[in-house]
Amino acid sequence: MSNLQMKDLASVEELDGRAMAEVRGGNDAAAAWLKQMGPVANVNVGVNQNITQLQNVEVNALNNVGVIGAGFVAPNLTVSPSQWAAANLAL
Repeated sequence: MSNLQMKDLASVEELDGRAMAEVRGGNDAAAAWLKQMGPVANVNVGVNQNITQLQNVEVNALNNVGVIGAGFVAPNLTVSPSQWAAANLAL
């Protein structure tokens, strides 16, 4: 009569090369069957990214003013537009 001995490895135990060489057993029938089939899938991943930004700044001043008098002082028009973008990738 043969004996069957099973020993689970501790999850925190680190194995050196010699100890790993002594590990035996285990059979994943599904994986063995799949290996016989050869390459099953060819996966190609293409990534394309397009960023378009548009900015239109209009300053309307002195609209529909019919007459500008002698003491006219041009208005102070401070325009400070800003535009920013971020292109991030997450896998």
